Amino acid sequence: MGNYFNTLSLRDKLAQLSKCRFMDSSEFEDGVNVLLGKKIVIVGCGAQGLNQGLNMRDSGLDISYTLREVAIKEKRASYKNATDNGFKVGTYEELIPSADLVLNLTPDKQHTSVVKAIMPLMKKGATLSYSHGFNIVEEGMQIRKDLTVIMVAPKCPGSEVREEYKRGFGVPTLIAVHPENDPEGKGWAQAKAYAAATGGDRAGVLESSFIAEVKSDLMGEQTILCGVLQTGAILSFDKMVEEGIEPGYAAKLIQFGWETITEALKHGGITNMMDRLSNPAKIKAFKLSEELKGIMRPLFQKHMDDIMSGHFSKTMMEDWANDDKNLLTWRAATGETAFEKTTATSKEISEQEYFDHGTLLVAFVRAGVELAFETMTESGIVAESAYYESLHETPLIANTIARKKLYEMNRVISDTAEYGCYLFDHACKPLLKDFMKTVKSNVIGSSFSKSNGVDNKELIAVNKVIRNHQVEKTGAVLRASMTAMKVIKTEENAQVSVLA
Repeated sequence: MGNYFNTLSLRDKLAQLSKCRFMDSSEFEDGVNVLLGKKIVIVGCGAQGLNQGLNMRDSGLDISYTLREVAIKEKRASYKNATDNGFKVGTYEELIPSADLVLNLTPDKQHTSVVKAIMPLMKKGATLSYSHGFNIVEEGMQIRKDLTVIMVAPKCPGSEVREEYKRGFGVPTLIAVHPENDPEGKGWAQAKAYAAATGGDRAGVLESSFIAEVKSDLMGEQTILCGVLQTGAILSFDKMVEEGIEPGYAAKLIQFGWETITEALKHGGITNMMDRLSNPAKIKAFKLSEELKGIMRPLFQKHMDDIMSGHFSKTMMEDWANDDKNLLTWRAATGETAFEKTTATSKEISEQEYFDHGTLLVAFVRAGVELAFETMTESGIVAESAYYESLHETPLIANTIARKKLYEMNRVISDTAEYGCYLFDHACKPLLKDFMKTVKSNVIGSSFSKSNGVDNKELIAVNKVIRNHQVEKTGAVLRASMTAMKVIKTEENAQVSVLA
């Protein structure tokens, strides 16, 4: 095996990177019909495996789980996840030979061994599906030519796939068919039915490619979706404590601030998020974010270059072979940060206070989203795909931080995303050392200004820059399909709108 992307001609690379079409809702009128009566077997029952399976079963499909024999005998977490939810569970040998569709939802690092184990057992003409194409694109796994290979990739952690479905909605989803494996021409129909079964069609589906999904997914995860949130959380907490802000309050402002701020982002883009600030705070957040973009841009570009060349995948797979030495070391170090170890205050923080006292958080989000979007599109990734991998998924990741801080974020994302997050974080914090020396509590921890007065010309100029960025224009079109909203109470009793 070898990196599949690197075997392609430049022309083919660009064609695959730019494959992206927002699909019309009418293309999903058949719903799950194509898969009704088909035997669908999911390999693995972690966050994605369990929650996708629950959604698909609720959509009327025949779902069962296959696990390694040792996992069944020892009643490991995956076995309990499946059986506690009433699913049939069996070994590879018991369930794979009769399966029409096999969903490989195991962790990325297990894909090669899993696919090598199940592929000889799959019946002729069956379909193998992924929710992330790393094994195909970066590892170069070659699949039997009689098998169809598809991808259905919800753009969020597994827990959010279920929560959005339960609200009657779904999460944006990328679907693809591997061009080397569609012998019967049935791949797209099956991928569409699969997306409908998980609820993705309600939120929007992009017809994409394995390559576009992998390269954009790796970039988004490492930068804004996880890396910037982790770096921003740790640096902002430390700065507040240094400035005399009570640690419990600082911890709560960060833990729930990301979620509250990015809910505004989710529904109205960067424009809506920054409109929640006072006029003076908006101008300050804009200036801070411009400075952050200038500092972090070379790091974003390096990550994109390393992803495109395969260098990132190569070094990460070397760590896999070394028993995850780097990953586990970095995970332990994150758990020892002051932010992670400080208990959040029980004092209530209103929804607006998260904005009023979180000017720097807003600046981090704007800088990270725009940089990720710009870096991806400059590399040939289509704007719609870059939007989902930067802006739209950010609040879904922020939701996980609200549960158990960075531990939860890194627990529910993939090992691939976690590794990239730490890699980015450890490079980014030193870059921001001098920047953070200029930061005071009026942009993180307390209100920026008691007055709302600003120069009109300056405010107009700032608003023009924010609202004319391409991520805002792309998002306005894509969000037009996400109109079903209701109000729920967050953990902090703040009223926020969610897709439902």
